[in-house]
Amino acid sequence: MTIAHHAGLVTRTDAALADSFLAGTLPGRLSELHARINAILPDIVRVGAFLVDADHARLTYWADSEGRVLACPDAVTSLPGNPALSRCGASGTAQTTFIRIDPALEWAAGERTCPLIALPVSRFRNFYGFLVIESDPTVALPAHDIRELLAWGPLAAGQLAQSIESVHTLIGTTRFALDFTLMRDRETGEHQLRLRDYICVLARELAGAHGLSEEFVAELGLFGPLHDIGKVGIPDAILLKPGRFELSEWEQMKEHVTMGRTMVERMLDDFHLHDSPGMQTLHAVVAWHHECLDGSGYPEGIHGDAIPLAARIVSTADIFDALTCTRPYKRSWTLDEAFEQLQGLAGDKLDRECVGAMLAARRNIEAVWQGHATAAPPHA
Repeated sequence: MTIAHHAGLVTRTDAALADSFLAGTLPGRLSELHARINAILPDIVRVGAFLVDADHARLTYWADSEGRVLACPDAVTSLPGNPALSRCGASGTAQTTFIRIDPALEWAAGERTCPLIALPVSRFRNFYGFLVIESDPTVALPAHDIRELLAWGPLAAGQLAQSIESVHTLIGTTRFALDFTLMRDRETGEHQLRLRDYICVLARELAGAHGLSEEFVAELGLFGPLHDIGKVGIPDAILLKPGRFELSEWEQMKEHVTMGRTMVERMLDDFHLHDSPGMQTLHAVVAWHHECLDGSGYPEGIHGDAIPLAARIVSTADIFDALTCTRPYKRSWTLDEAFEQLQGLAGDKLDRECVGAMLAARRNIEAVWQGHATAAPPHA
């Protein structure tokens, strides 16, 4: 698989994951903004935001201070079909009068709020969407309250833009890491792409039993494939060895977990990212993706529920992909053989619910396998 082909696969799939992940990070920030507004104007009942796509032509997600994160329905996504928001984006200024409420604003408000002010969320020529301040529809705000909102509203929109930029930086770092590992080791890079898609299928199948949100699925899809990031510290003679490892080589290969964990912890410390979205998930999958339920894994030998669910999901998908791929020292297992092996590992090595979810989602898992087998060109 060429770098360009890899980039195409990453961009097509990760754009959707990135949008969902970004939207899931917004309610906390919007809640903070709402609290600041409420301290001055208690009749402001909600603060929300629309995200736009890369072409600035469509609305993608709505998130608000009540904790909602919703994909915008097709009927309201066209930005030109929402005149007030279009004017807001084109002029770069707040819109305060809605003679005819935009379909998107009406959809987001429902029957319990009234859109009062929409502000563009942008920074350094980067346009991300709209901040929407909603009032109590039964209360008419005096003109001086609206003027006050207009005075500091752009500052609130700017703070939201900074939060969005920080998430974009995290996502960009993820993509850089994926590309870097592909350049270092083609098979590891391709493995990450397959794993990303298996993880998303598995996490969605588990969503009902564990109450997993779509935002968590996106988070795991973005950061789960970085579980092997520590392999950048493994010498080429071992990492790229075409045959089986000697015992000493295997012990050195296992060090990639400790190396990866150290890299992540240093990044969290150096850039003060401990509270950034997705970082706990990233740390979990890097540090514990080789742990086993019975405590026989490495490097810590933890077991059972002490292994975070994110790591249990990644390890299940990781083993399935390893089984179904060809290596110089092994043939690729058939899908039937791989699923049978997963069942044999359930309860001891792998989480029984994760394996059950893989079996329940077998049709989708096979579709992912077939999609990558078809998309990948012959190796040079």
